[in-house]
Amino acid sequence: MTATREYLRRAAAAGLLREAGGFGFVADRCDDPFTGRRQVLVEYCDPRLPASSDALTALRRALRPGGEEADVVLLRVVGDVRLPAPWRPRLTYVRRDRTPRPPGPGVPSPDGLTVRPATPADDPRVRDWLAQAFRNAYPGQDVGPGHPGVADVVSAPDRLSLIAEVHGEPVGHATVLARQQDSVTGEEFAELVDTLVDDAGVRRAAIAALVAASAEATEGRPLCGHVVHPYEPEAARRADSVLRALVAGDWSVDHCFWESPW
Repeated sequence: MTATREYLRRAAAAGLLREAGGFGFVADRCDDPFTGRRQVLVEYCDPRLPASSDALTALRRALRPGGEEADVVLLRVVGDVRLPAPWRPRLTYVRRDRTPRPPGPGVPSPDGLTVRPATPADDPRVRDWLAQAFRNAYPGQDVGPGHPGVADVVSAPDRLSLIAEVHGEPVGHATVLARQQDSVTGEEFAELVDTLVDDAGVRRAAIAALVAASAEATEGRPLCGHVVHPYEPEAARRADSVLRALVAGDWSVDHCFWESPW
């Protein structure tokens, strides 16, 4: 039995496997841990469902009874598929699955740029960088170094942080959760939670070095990252530009969580 079939068997036993427009889906309540936004999460749907506008309408109609307290529906869609309005992307997962290309002539590697594993002495910096990343992803949210979301990452037993330095001075980090598992497919992967570099002058080269070091440190497992799509239009456009740049480079879209109001 494949992992997805086993997942669907468990979902059916729990009463979570349903049907809309002739396609199966699995849904349950799952609120956003950072914004508190009330959500119904469709963690799985038949891969054919997103291609049918009638099925998407039927899905929202099927979820409405019992979901009155939720503000939105989140739908996991495999691959780089675009959904019609009112659906909008909320969180896109990307996979680094091609041989990386070397930096072009316009992106020289700065003298003195190195990447090393973090030590416990680096944890305060890592917490600060993670907090900044979450604030960037969720504008208006009060996320400090002690936020539970930050603490969960830092204290995770499979957390691996890497520090970029220029002439021995820390300028940024990459933090990876090295032993994650997809709840639907059962695939094991490494999740690149965040890369952040303070120094704009070395940012592009430092991020490339951090990503390469993260891939090397987690060799044998796919390296996956994500792009959060904010609600504010300008921030959303920037996030989409980041995503398209990743896809044009060494990454591809694995799946995306699309959001729709009722």
